[in-house]
Parts: sequence; structure tokens; C-alpha cells
Amino acid sequence: MQIAINPIIGIYSDLEKGLEKRFGLREAVVVETTAYEDQATVARELGAGAAEYLLRVLRPHDKIVISWGGSILAMVNTLSFSARTELQDISVIQGLGGLVDPNHAEHGTELVRRLARVLNAKAVLLPAPGLAGSKAARDAFLKDPFVSKSLTLACGANLALMGIGAPDPNSLMVREGTVVTWAQLSKLASRGAVGDINLRYFDKHGAHIRSDLDDNAIGMTLKQIQEIHHVVGVAGGSAKLAAISGALEGRLIHALITDNWTAHRLLELPAAPR
Repeated sequence: MQIAINPIIGIYSDLEKGLEKRFGLREAVVVETTAYEDQATVARELGAGAAEYLLRVLRPHDKIVISWGGSILAMVNTLSFSARTELQDISVIQGLGGLVDPNHAEHGTELVRRLARVLNAKAVLLPAPGLAGSKAARDAFLKDPFVSKSLTLACGANLALMGIGAPDPNSLMVREGTVVTWAQLSKLASRGAVGDINLRYFDKHGAHIRSDLDDNAIGMTLKQIQEIHHVVGVAGGSAKLAAISGALEGRLIHALITDNWTAHRLLELPAAPR
């Protein structure tokens, strides 16, 4: 069965090769963006690139874990217009508990269900919030057999598609008002945090910065994500430059899907001192 996705405008093989060489990536995919400063537009455009990439690398028996966010939503939206695949024994696993309103399209459970449907795959849901109200509540959720099993399966995935976040007062998490506050994120930023993967924050070298959020988060840790065979970061736009750079410097991802302007700026950055 042929699955058609509109081709991405722009060919940036030099930028892709440059990123691969500079940061030791297995693969870089550079997508043309029409609005580098507009995160919503960049996310939609990257989503199309991520959808094309996923269909290209997907193999029978793959176990895919996904996070959440605008780029991952855009990937799922793009794939929703495609015919279902005929690959056998695919699983799509929720790597972070639900964030934002469960009725929103960005909610992790909805993303997993929709992606599993188009891939003709099994959906493995994580029946818990992304952030519990306290460490005690988090520990109680982790004792639930369904939560425990889902996280075990997530750690056994061979492919991960992860959005890369940045501490930003205009981010979806802050605007939602029920996930984190800007006061929490600005405190993390003052300690050197430049970005996060799966709500696990890191500095410009990609080193984990421990925070109170770690005690409440229900999802894969950075270490667990790094142990997955192939981790793909999907992020771009001006607000994400430092976050993407940190993830690359820390070797937190094996492949990157980003936009052409971000690719240029990443290659212009001086090598980070260690």
C-alpha cells in the first residue's frame, strides 16, 4: 500500500550533512519553514517532516514511544490523512502521563490512540497524569500495575519520537495553567535549564538538572530515553534554539528533525566548552 504525504518544500542536504557531522547524528532532516519566529507554524511544518520520516523508517515489530507537544501533534495530524499501514506487530506507547486538558488534541492519550489507529498498531496508554500533585501521589500511581506495565513497555521501545521543550512563558504548559507555572520554569532557567525532553530538564551541555518536577513526573527519565536504540528529536523555531543545542551537545538524541533556519544557527554556534 502506498501512503502519500505532500513533499516538503526545500532540499537542504548540505545542512543535514553538516548537522550529522558536527553533532554525531545518525540522521538530520531539515524542513523549510515559512515563519521561523512563529512556533505554531514551525511545529506544523516539522510535523509533516516527522510524519514522512516515521513512515520511511518504520519496520514490522517496531515499538514506538512518543512524548507530546505541538510538533508531535502535527505529525499525528499529518498521518491522519494517510491510509493505514500494513506493517505487522507495531506498538505505539505513551512515554509521559497526560498533560493539559484530557479533551485537548495535545493530550498524550489522544496522540497515542490516533497514531496507533493510522499505523494499524497496538496503543499502549499510560493511565496517569504527567505530573502528580505530590511525590506521594506519584509513588502511588507508580504502584498501579497498569502504570507500571506501560512504563516497562516504554523502556523496551526501539524507537522514540520526542518533542524538545524550552522554558518559555508562552509555552502550552504555562498557558494551560494546570501543568507548571512560569515561576517554576524561570527558577529552572536561573539554574541553567535550557530545555526539556519528557518534562526532564537539562542544561546547555545536555546534563540533567534535577528539580521538584522530577519528584512528581510520571514518565520516562532522560536516562531511560537515552537507552532506547533510536531517539528522534522533533523541534525548531527561534524559541527552541538553546534547547535543541543542549540536547545535541548532550547526545540525548540520535536523529533531529528541524527547520532550515534553526539548522543554520546550530551550525553557526561555537562549540560549547565542557
